[in-house]
Amino acid sequence: MESAESSDTDALQLPLLATSSHEGSILHTAALPRPCARIFGHEGQGVGAAMAERATQFVRIVQPGGEESLNVAAAAAICLHASAARA
Repeated sequence: MESAESSDTDALQLPLLATSSHEGSILHTAALPRPCARIFGHEGQGVGAAMAERATQFVRIVQPGGEESLNVAAAAAICLHASAARA
């Protein structure tokens, strides 16, 4: 049975970019599709497995000092700014 999340994201018909602290291209050097939809995960735990499987691309935010995660609101703001700065 298809979940509401799957149905909603399929309806967007957009590439899905997921944030990750451990995999993917570095945000500020990655080729980012426009338009796209973004998946932000729980701080520390990241994106859930079901949504990670649906992602078409993973991006990482460089974090000096070995920090493992950012607050999700801060991560969203950084990602949206990176996209807007390229417009």
